[in-house]
Amino acid sequence: MIQRDLIFIGLLLVLPLQLVQAKIYPVANLQEFNKTVSRLTPGDEIVLKNGVWNNVELQFSGKGSPEAPITLRAETPGKVSIEGRSNLKLSGEYLHVSGLIFRNGYTPSGSVIEFRNKNEVANNCIVSNCVIDGFTNPDKSKQDIWIQVNGKNNRVEYCSLTGKTNKGMTLTVRLDSLTSTETNHHIYRNYFGKREPLGENGGETIQIGLSQTSHLNGWTKVEENFFERCDGELEIISVKSCENLIINNVFKECRGMLTLRHGHRNIVYGNIFLGDGVEGTGGVRVINENQKVFNNFFSGLRGIGVNSALVLVNGIPNAKPKEYDQVKNAVIFNNTFYDCSTPFQLGHGNGPNRNMRPVNTVLANNLVYCMNEDSLIQAYDKTDGIRLVNNLMISKNGKMGGNDMSDGQVTLLKKDDLIIPISQSVGTMPNTALLDKSKYGPAWWQKK
Repeated sequence: MIQRDLIFIGLLLVLPLQLVQAKIYPVANLQEFNKTVSRLTPGDEIVLKNGVWNNVELQFSGKGSPEAPITLRAETPGKVSIEGRSNLKLSGEYLHVSGLIFRNGYTPSGSVIEFRNKNEVANNCIVSNCVIDGFTNPDKSKQDIWIQVNGKNNRVEYCSLTGKTNKGMTLTVRLDSLTSTETNHHIYRNYFGKREPLGENGGETIQIGLSQTSHLNGWTKVEENFFERCDGELEIISVKSCENLIINNVFKECRGMLTLRHGHRNIVYGNIFLGDGVEGTGGVRVINENQKVFNNFFSGLRGIGVNSALVLVNGIPNAKPKEYDQVKNAVIFNNTFYDCSTPFQLGHGNGPNRNMRPVNTVLANNLVYCMNEDSLIQAYDKTDGIRLVNNLMISKNGKMGGNDMSDGQVTLLKKDDLIIPISQSVGTMPNTALLDKSKYGPAWWQKK
């Protein structure tokens, strides 16, 4: 007995002092919350008691550590309902928020959850397993953002965001040259649910940067999220910064596009776009320089023109920050297109003021199998700056010929309710495991 006690005491001595002293603070109202926040130290937890928290503006600040973050959580995940005119602002280091649900109200400020409070941003912080469900201003013209990510090295993961009807992004990453560039943010395994058409600009589901900061590196990774019927506007994801990764996401029946709107050197790969025959469903729109789009799967998309499966736009000479830059050095390869309406739209927007056509751009090793289409390519301008190399393209009229076209064979594989054309010479096989919606958003919310 004495020996066991000595071992236990020894273990306590080697633990960091901050972990030994960590405390849990249950709070029942905003006054208790505010009083407690000021005393939090690394490893502490502040626990919101179950029930409805009405008209609360929570300012969660502190400085945790990698080994001992400071936590704000629900007593029981999903049993803390934040309602009325409420919001949450984070500032400091190594904070973790989880298990909250926002509903039956809307934010009194510019955002519901913001990784910033006044002039202090949040770094190395996590918001996970939270829900924002219809927490939207009834006046559609009033703009707010559901989650605004500032600072660096922050994560939004396993959250469910659905039912936004007013103007403003569902989630936005904001960059500035002082505190929020080369951010290393990770937007991971969230569920982005139904968003009705706004009828004007400002209904993006995700926006990364702004036109005025589009020359900055974002370094944001949007990975393994599920987007379902996100119809707010043409741009489901609007990338407006450089060097971001949009990888392994699913877009299901979304009437819009993943748009590389501003910024350069972004990468889009491993994504699945499922239109299911819904009018207006699109894929990827490419603008600017040195973009890479590869190993994506496009199926059943019915968007046309600017809203098609793949769109390369014409740029504007000496474009201003909010205008269209010329497509240069784009590489689009190993993608598979099945049953999409005229999937390739080249030089879209061509006109007297949009005459900078894509240059030094390559479309290679893509498999296009669209047996209901007369034509697979619609060109709005000369395409001498675009090289098509070893693509296997089949329409109702048969294989497209030419010295640079593949003559491979195609077989159709049925997997997880999808029909997938495959060929040994071109294209890629989609990761259908991504279609399991149970892995996205908070588990307790999935069970409701």
